Amino acid sequence: MNSMLKMLQFLTEETETLCSTHHIPLIEITGHRLCKLCAKEIVQHSNTKYSDELQQRLLQQKIKNSGINKRYMVCGFKNYVIEHPEQDNAVKLCQAFAQQIISDYNPNLLLIGTPGTGKTHLGVSIIRNILHNSIKSARYYTSAEIAQKMMDTWSDSSQSEKEVIEHFSSFDLLVIDEYGLHDRHEKRLEMVHKVLYSRYDNMKSTLLISNFTLENLQKDLGARLWSRLHENNLIVVPFYWEDRRITDKKIPNFS
Repeated sequence: MNSMLKMLQFLTEETETLCSTHHIPLIEITGHRLCKLCAKEIVQHSNTKYSDELQQRLLQQKIKNSGINKRYMVCGFKNYVIEHPEQDNAVKLCQAFAQQIISDYNPNLLLIGTPGTGKTHLGVSIIRNILHNSIKSARYYTSAEIAQKMMDTWSDSSQSEKEVIEHFSSFDLLVIDEYGLHDRHEKRLEMVHKVLYSRYDNMKSTLLISNFTLENLQKDLGARLWSRLHENNLIVVPFYWEDRRITDKKIPNFS
């Protein structure tokens, strides 16, 4: 591309043939006739295409580094199946939440309800939307992963508990999935709560996904954390409809 531009600098005499697109005389260089404007447009198009491809590769790498596992890698708002008004409302609330993060607000979000209702799907959709439409950072972890990474510092002197908490507090959005599932040990729950307190202190948004009822979640978090989650607006989205993992399963025909 650059060599073409350099070649154009050595202008030779114009020919009498006109470019069919730009209607200007073609020039002849090393036995080849070309239009200066066509050549520049080709270079610009190539640069734009390269830039777009680079941006797409960077986006895919950001998504890959966000902690989303293979099963949910393609989840987005567009492929979330909506069959009830409640599901449509859930999608709109999640889209609005993502937009608030992009717009430099820092609300918190709770996705609560029964298994198989698409909570993780929409949580991942929020991450993808933020990474695609802004320079904000977003990361997915399960509650158990957070607790384990912090507890690992007890036997590994290469990283302190404080450093791990700072890591979890660095993202503009942290999605914590499966809260209340594998973190029932008092110490493990304490580790997760330390992260939530730190994110509050650093004015960072957190998305909690849980099968707990709202009442049980409030009790589990405790009055102090529950109050802090409300500081900059807490959005609660209930997911109480049929389990798609079961209803979508095809029953083989043995007849």
